Amino acid sequence: MPAVSYIDDVFGAAGLFARRFPDYEPRPGQIALARAIDDAFTANDHLLAEGPTGTGKGIAYAVPAMYHVATHQRRVLIVTANIALQEQLVTKDLPQLETIVPWQVSYALLKGKNNYLCLDRSNAELTQPTLKDFDDPDDVHRAIRQWATQTTTGDRSELPVHPSPALWRRFSVSSKDCKADDCAYRDDCFAYAARERAEDADILVTNYHMLFVHIQVRERTGMDLVLPSFDLLVCDEAHKAADIARDFFGYGISKRAIRWVGRQLNRLGESALLFQLNEAANGFYAALEALHDDRRRRLRKPDLADWRPLTDALKQTSWAYKRAMASEAHDGRRAMLRRLWMRAQVLAEHIESAMCLSQANMVTYLATIDDELTLCTKAVQVADRLQAGLFAAATSVVMTSATLSSHGQFTYIASELGLVQPNAIAVESPFDFARQALFVVPQDMPAPTADDYPQAVAQAIREIIDLADGRTLALFTSYKNLDACHAELAEVPYRVLKQGEAPRTLLVEEFRRDTRSVLLGTESFWSGVDVPGPSLSCVVIDRLPFPSPDDPVIDALSERNAQWFHSHSLPRAVIAFRQGVGRLIRSATDRGVVVLLDHRIVTKRYGTAFLRSLPPMLRSRRMENVRNFLAEGG
Repeated sequence: MPAVSYIDDVFGAAGLFARRFPDYEPRPGQIALARAIDDAFTANDHLLAEGPTGTGKGIAYAVPAMYHVATHQRRVLIVTANIALQEQLVTKDLPQLETIVPWQVSYALLKGKNNYLCLDRSNAELTQPTLKDFDDPDDVHRAIRQWATQTTTGDRSELPVHPSPALWRRFSVSSKDCKADDCAYRDDCFAYAARERAEDADILVTNYHMLFVHIQVRERTGMDLVLPSFDLLVCDEAHKAADIARDFFGYGISKRAIRWVGRQLNRLGESALLFQLNEAANGFYAALEALHDDRRRRLRKPDLADWRPLTDALKQTSWAYKRAMASEAHDGRRAMLRRLWMRAQVLAEHIESAMCLSQANMVTYLATIDDELTLCTKAVQVADRLQAGLFAAATSVVMTSATLSSHGQFTYIASELGLVQPNAIAVESPFDFARQALFVVPQDMPAPTADDYPQAVAQAIREIIDLADGRTLALFTSYKNLDACHAELAEVPYRVLKQGEAPRTLLVEEFRRDTRSVLLGTESFWSGVDVPGPSLSCVVIDRLPFPSPDDPVIDALSERNAQWFHSHSLPRAVIAFRQGVGRLIRSATDRGVVVLLDHRIVTKRYGTAFLRSLPPMLRSRRMENVRNFLAEGG
């Protein structure tokens, strides 16, 4: 199949898809994306590619990927932000394409180690269970124990239940805790088996965390030790890439981490040192607690709490483990002591760096994570690191998402990612928004800064779900507004599903199944929720999703750049807003309403940036038009 024609031969009106699927109709946007991606791969260029919901981005990049693997022997890495999309690519899209296109390729999915059953830990749990430290029902624990004895892949996604993180830690291991080659189960390890499959794959699918671990290890060693080497890179959900990198290249340290690193001191006869370590940790975190106000509190000055007793205790702990290694004959225990020695050393270095504010590109802040006060750092800018680790390292990189542009431009996302004058394409949505969707901004809402705003939001959402007969996804910018709304909806005649009551995937599935239910969620529900059909007929957004004022990165940027609002905060909010609106119309037969409870979109000058980002929807200021519009759709 000649290179100049293979896109038409696959996607065209008389092409391979048309011959396989009787109702197939070519999508101009999908074809344009596939051509642009093929051009980037062929010319060894980098590309920003925006394809709205319904474009079929996955197929648009999978077809060129398969072609270039088969005809040019180039390995492709596909990275996404969520496991559901990774599994769809490997279990549905790529296998189906294999039966249609003439190129035979191999492919594999690789996840982080903590997504696989650890045989060492599960064997310990099955034979010598310790005290219960999780809240899961006993039947969930039993189901995991039974699955652990039967699974052939060890992949957590195959579990018939959804355990809490605390319970799953009983059966899994993180990369820093893994015994690696010193483990007695090394030859049967599920994570290593997945890695070996990945080594042989032409197309490897993974997540951003694995990609950034790969970059970090390659920076340190100059070798590809985490992922196999690759030529072509596709990053889907690329609007999240820079923020994931900011988190990844930072760290968080809680008392739980300190307790973990001291867990073997008693066995070594170092009970006095363990007491010293715990006392130092208690004192340090008590001092941090006095600085914390239940928000993400940025530390602006060095040495706001005395960190030296804790780092001294950690250094002594590190030395104790290093000394014990010298006399330990058992390979497994020696490997464990080595991990503890290195981890104690790293914790001491990280605490000192964080409290001294010694790295100009990092911010230090306090946050409550898993109900525990945590000392955190995060990178302010990641552009230089991504430029060196991604765009300078791969032959061609395609960054794609439904939402990459802001104000019709790619300037913001290119700056975030470290791309200089990249090629870019944005294709039109395949949906008829002018017919399918209505955008409502009610007239009588108070300002988002008003004291009564959370209660006004809750009351408005109660009215909206009555007008929509349930069938509503409510997206919030704060837990405060979500909690106020949940309390207001206590007695409505609809099932109300709230973020945190069950795993996200289960909540979305229940929302899809119960066509008159209501789903309430914050940031993680603004993207990745795909519910076509009547179950999702209305999306309510409480306010324009500007980054929180206590966001430590925004705070740092505002100090460094007088134009921070227009160069960072506004385009970031526009992209998040587009993601939220994008939850509504998921198919050509959908019909629905977006209600924004924030009048700033029509009263503030910057509101035009959000309005211009919307597809050509009908607009209204009257709440009752929610019912009228949905009724017209039958």
